[in-house]
Amino acid sequence: MRELAVRVPAAAVEAVLDDLLVLAPHGVHEVPRGEDVELRVRGDAAEMPAAAAVAAAAGRWGGSLRERDIPDDWPARRIADHEPLVIGGRLAIRPLWAPVPAEGLIDIVLEHRRVFGSGGHPTTRACLEALCALDPAGSFADLGCGAGLLAIAAARLGWAPVAAVDNQDDAVQAVRANAIRNGVFVDAWHGDLAAESPPPADTLAANVPLALHEAIATRLERPPAVLVASGVLEEDADRVQGAYAGAGMRETGRRIVSGWAVLVLRGRPISPRARVPGTPRRRRAPRPG
Repeated sequence: MRELAVRVPAAAVEAVLDDLLVLAPHGVHEVPRGEDVELRVRGDAAEMPAAAAVAAAAGRWGGSLRERDIPDDWPARRIADHEPLVIGGRLAIRPLWAPVPAEGLIDIVLEHRRVFGSGGHPTTRACLEALCALDPAGSFADLGCGAGLLAIAAARLGWAPVAAVDNQDDAVQAVRANAIRNGVFVDAWHGDLAAESPPPADTLAANVPLALHEAIATRLERPPAVLVASGVLEEDADRVQGAYAGAGMRETGRRIVSGWAVLVLRGRPISPRARVPGTPRRRRAPRPG
């Protein structure tokens, strides 16, 4: 099969499709490219339109025009089409069947993708970007962990020990399976963060609804050094900030992505004696004499 792909601004997609669809033998595939969209026309060589016709359909909006051969069978075409989710120039997230990403990226393989938190939502990606911008130091806990992507990414970036909490048994099982798949240890367990105190950790990530943020804030035994908070719409960001301010934390960064907010808040480092549940205790050395 052959493919012709033209890149246009997202705002011009509908106008270009009016002319492009009449040329496409099997429809047009739309692939987001930042603020642009790549429109792909595919078919057998004999039924494909000329490159000049595709360029003409894009008109004044058309950017780069690309042409390539693609596999005929669907499994091979899926692999050829796959592009890893790259975060912060450091993390590459992919399903098990996808090719290994380019050298220099931290490769994270994630299955159980029907569980929330697999990287498809803007808040998950924004939290990952926030983690990539931090210096990993000490323990980490992912509150409302879903598939465990934030916890696994934290472990791969250098935090240790790492814990994950969710009130869904499917999520806890997904975290454990994904952690094994990525060669890291994440202490995952079932917990109700609306009624229980979060585990103590130097860094917390909470990608959860507003009501759960407010519950977590009231139950923090001691503010962590860093908290990455998301899962709320832009209009609720001030309420999240206020809830954690009441727990002794100050906001040091805020970002809005597709109408969703991610906040970075800072407090004081936890005591060296505080430990994430599930991590081993160390025997004290006997005093001399």
